[in-house]
Amino acid sequence: MHTYDETDFVLYALQEMKLGVRQQVGRHIYLENGFEVEVEARDLYRLSAEGFVISPFTDIGELCQFIQRNQEHGDD
Repeated sequence: MHTYDETDFVLYALQEMKLGVRQQVGRHIYLENGFEVEVEARDLYRLSAEGFVISPFTDIGELCQFIQRNQEHGDD
């Protein structure tokens, strides 16, 4: 039986939302736009930028939409 991997789910969601991933190290996902997503648990994600925590998210859709709305962060 295949075990569920929340990090794989987050990577899939980011890909579907066309949010580029620069690197993945364990539960940390570094995006091309400068954001970092840490998968803390199932349905719990920590969004950071430049080492500062922005917010925890419990909904992957809301997380992706927030990142999309703030894409210009990485262009600073």
